[in-house]
Amino acid sequence: MLGNGINIAVVDIGSNTVRLQVSQVKDKSYRVLEEYKESVRLGDEVFESGMITEPALARLLQSLKEVRAIIDNWKVHQIRAVATASFRAASNYSEVIQKVMDTCGFGVEIISGEEEARYTFIAASANFEISKYHALVLDIGGGSAEYSIVNRGRLEKAHSVELGCNRLTKMFFKNDPVTNSEYQTLKDFLVKEVRRLKLPKSIDLVICTGGSMGNLSTIHYLTGGQRADRTVKYLERKHLKKLINDIKNKTMSERIQIPGMEEKRADIILAAAMQVDAVLEETDGEGLYTLSGGLRSGLTIDTINKMGLELPFQQNMDNIRHARLIEIGNKFTFEERHARQVTKLCKKMFDGLYAELGLEKSDWPVLEAASLLHDIGNYISYSKHHKHSQYLIMNSDLMGYNHDEINMIGNIARYHRKSPPRSSHRLFNMMGEADRHKTAAMSAVLRAADGLDRSHKSLVRDVEVHVKPKKIEIKLVSEYNLSLEKKKFEMKKDLLEEISGKELAIL
Repeated sequence: MLGNGINIAVVDIGSNTVRLQVSQVKDKSYRVLEEYKESVRLGDEVFESGMITEPALARLLQSLKEVRAIIDNWKVHQIRAVATASFRAASNYSEVIQKVMDTCGFGVEIISGEEEARYTFIAASANFEISKYHALVLDIGGGSAEYSIVNRGRLEKAHSVELGCNRLTKMFFKNDPVTNSEYQTLKDFLVKEVRRLKLPKSIDLVICTGGSMGNLSTIHYLTGGQRADRTVKYLERKHLKKLINDIKNKTMSERIQIPGMEEKRADIILAAAMQVDAVLEETDGEGLYTLSGGLRSGLTIDTINKMGLELPFQQNMDNIRHARLIEIGNKFTFEERHARQVTKLCKKMFDGLYAELGLEKSDWPVLEAASLLHDIGNYISYSKHHKHSQYLIMNSDLMGYNHDEINMIGNIARYHRKSPPRSSHRLFNMMGEADRHKTAAMSAVLRAADGLDRSHKSLVRDVEVHVKPKKIEIKLVSEYNLSLEKKKFEMKKDLLEEISGKELAIL
């Protein structure tokens, strides 16, 4: 069943927003088919009255009917719906759950704050090389905030505290705009509450999830002219403090004019930002990463695990970046055996030639990504698949690579066949001179390595590179007839010869 792909849905009923993620699970990966979100603001009533009121229930059911229609459209095999702080705080939660079942046909599981923390930890583990850090994963919802302390990949502690941004906004902010006194009172309160958690001073990575923090980083990226649709974004503390100052001095009507500001978060976003600033103050942090879809991603992965499938990153926690590349490849149904063989040959040739080509050892991860993903464009069409590969790479979330590196990876994959890099090619020409040279040099290695697996049968067991004054000798180790591979190599070695300035001879 998994080999053919099945569709699953996770529904997150938060204090602010109802969110849906429909995914297709296939082989070693999953891909998101559709997402939905609607602000229902359950927490506004619950945290004042202690129950889900009739108007709040009406908003919830209307949203969940839309969710159900999307689920039915995708012929979902399994639905998993969870509710968080607002349901935990509501005295009438059982009646509401029954009403959802009667109206929409699926049950709702109320998860604890500790379970929320675990799911966001799973999502963080899928997107960061978290085993290398003493990390804090902070999920700020409307009613509560979940603090997960992760030490070298192990979940050390999980705290759930009533510091959700809806709750804090209701408690501390009564005026529009916020007065200096209100701002300072909340700031002092947050400093005290964060200190109570006794966060380790050795924390060297802060990851924030939750819609308000995601919206904050989106505003920052749009202000700086950067792409704001990345799953992972980085926000320096100095920019966080500037955003806090800008937002706190504005009225609600002025806040919603800020580019990227979600209108239904304009009132609560300040409290979320102030909490994270208090965390960075306590841990001496210089900045934070935001991760979109934290709880939903964690729930999706946990649901897949319950189906008996483990994803590549869970099998290779020491090299999450590589594992995520394999997941992306599987998402686009790449030929994994060929991709791994080309990558192996690239590594052998790179190790022997990087100095000759004006590269550095630290450039390898970029070439590794390009070699693993060079053929994913076949998912769209074999014709011009090198160009399709470039498009898919540059529009995928490649964990652990910055914007410039992703551009290089896409361009290297694009030039694994057909035309070599040319100044007339727009995306190649947009890069700086140093990156253009590296891209051409690594493309040359990839072209040659791809030629050495012409049959896609991994016939070359090993490669030995011998650099001589006027010649580079490539010795192939194999027990098989390599006539096809040698012929293809001869056809694709020209760029490598041009950049190295030496003749290439295959032995």
